[in-house]
Amino acid sequence: MNFLKELLKKGAALINGDVRYEDESNQFCIMLRVCQIMLIVYFLLFELLTFIFWPEGSKLLVLPWILIIIGGFWTTYQFRTRVVFHLFSFFTIVWIWLFVRYFGWDVGSQHYLYPLLVVSFFATYDNIRGKVIYTSVLLVFRLYLFVFLSKRTPVYPLDLRAQTSFQILNMVTLFSILFYVCWMFSSTNQEAEKKLAFYNQRLKHEARTDALTGLLNRRSMMEFLEKRTSGDSEEFLSVAIGDIDFFKRINDTRGHNCGDEVLRRLGALFKDYMENKGMICRWGGEEFFFAFSDNGDIAHTYVDELRTRIEAMEITDPSTGEVFHITMTFGVEEYDFTSTITELIKRADDKLYAGKDSGRNRTVY
Repeated sequence: MNFLKELLKKGAALINGDVRYEDESNQFCIMLRVCQIMLIVYFLLFELLTFIFWPEGSKLLVLPWILIIIGGFWTTYQFRTRVVFHLFSFFTIVWIWLFVRYFGWDVGSQHYLYPLLVVSFFATYDNIRGKVIYTSVLLVFRLYLFVFLSKRTPVYPLDLRAQTSFQILNMVTLFSILFYVCWMFSSTNQEAEKKLAFYNQRLKHEARTDALTGLLNRRSMMEFLEKRTSGDSEEFLSVAIGDIDFFKRINDTRGHNCGDEVLRRLGALFKDYMENKGMICRWGGEEFFFAFSDNGDIAHTYVDELRTRIEAMEITDPSTGEVFHITMTFGVEEYDFTSTITELIKRADDKLYAGKDSGRNRTVY
């Protein structure tokens, strides 16, 4: 059992081996390697059926093709994707022609042109002209097989039972290859779409939030205020601007790492406190902006309670381990339903500076 696991592990490592060129993805080569392994199994089973139904003609006719496929497997590690694909296409077309010519149209070898067409779209993403040319070549070849070979007597005619067995083998192998190629192609696309959706969502989130505190940024708050004041809503709207007292002194004496820690701690406190009360954003630097769907009196009560919590909060200097406290000053203003956003913000800002001038650590309304 351990031997089998080790063998499967080595086989998987061989199939998933990287390509030689760093600017190319190995996804296509992995797909092609699996398809080639399926074809090796197919040729072995074909030889077995030949031995069963036509023992006098069974002389390892498929051995050269197995050796060619092994060589093709090796090329997936050595050459560029386009070269590997063209070699694979050439030898596949040759053996399709030989099998139709030697064993007849009813064996069904011509159907392997279909997965070849699907694989071509997987191999060349951006070359539309090349896809059209390649598809045209396969179509012309398919028409040639039908017009010139389908009615001809094969070199080695098979009876109905042999034809049925070979047809079943071809159908099973064909559907297996098509299933794997389509699954590989669709799963890759789905994965790419998921990644794209994830990155778009992350970019959208980053565009709306402040990286340090995790709060909304100024742009997001302005969008909210513009939307909130653009309609005919009669709901209350109150805003507040808060500024950390002597924040520059913290950066100068304790370092910017400590200043960042203060901003992060405040961000966590504000996010928790404002969860059901309103919106909060980092307005810029050491300033924070609050929006409440309440009148000014209620907003003032909320902000002053928040100011008290900030004053009681213990912050540890990450460099020295020293515990210290901070305070904040706030200006609160109620929207009068007639002012512009700029005027509303200026009035709140004026009250903030009035609080600074009168001693800090207070809420002015």
